Amino acid sequence: MAPVPVRVKRTLAHCAMVSATLSLAGGMSAEPPPAQEPAKKTVWDGVYTDAQAARGETRYQTSCGSCHQAGPRSGEAFMRDWSGTDVESVFRRIKASMPPGAPSSLTDAEYLDIVAYLLRVNAFPAGRDELRADVVKSIRIEGRNGPEPAPNFALVRMVGCLAEGPDTAWVLANASDPVRTKNPAASRDDELKELEGAALGTQTIRLLNVYPRPDPYKGHKIEAKGFLIRNPDGDRINVTSVQSLAPRCNGK
Repeated sequence: MAPVPVRVKRTLAHCAMVSATLSLAGGMSAEPPPAQEPAKKTVWDGVYTDAQAARGETRYQTSCGSCHQAGPRSGEAFMRDWSGTDVESVFRRIKASMPPGAPSSLTDAEYLDIVAYLLRVNAFPAGRDELRADVVKSIRIEGRNGPEPAPNFALVRMVGCLAEGPDTAWVLANASDPVRTKNPAASRDDELKELEGAALGTQTIRLLNVYPRPDPYKGHKIEAKGFLIRNPDGDRINVTSVQSLAPRCNGK
């Protein structure tokens, strides 16, 4: 058998290498695109349907009406409790407490129907799409004129720099605006990740009844939760929890 010329050998080797590369590339799966968060909406954007609210009214009367004979909370009372939070907070609260004696015994779809009914009772408009579990976190509850400052005695969370003020009082310096929350405990999971990158502000807030003493966090960027006390001499927080977000407070 005649020997294969060197030039032919090189050509065959090159073709084999290209074939192997294409085969490898074909076997590799492209990375999936990053998941996109739902677009932010408010309760004024039509986030439920009339049919869903009608189902929710029937379920409410069956499962909740015996204890709530006056009907769902509405108007100023509803906004005082929920303005500045998201629809997920309402959904989770209802699921965790209703029906009486059997919390979390309904399906998520039934709880969502009840939330849709609450939104209709509070005169938030219906839309074309039903309220779904994967979007409730992105729907903010606010008044018709937009976001309003957290009211006096609201449970809030703030981010700032822990410092020691006059008379050995603890203060939150460079504090962000107070944001309403329904959970008095330190934030966890996704909420905590968001806070770690949260920007600081310009306020100084006095912290009341901090226990245990937060001496190890002095100079840290921290999250403070508690009940907001509006005061002409400076706002305060009656603290329910404090946790460190970063060992230094450098404005990031």
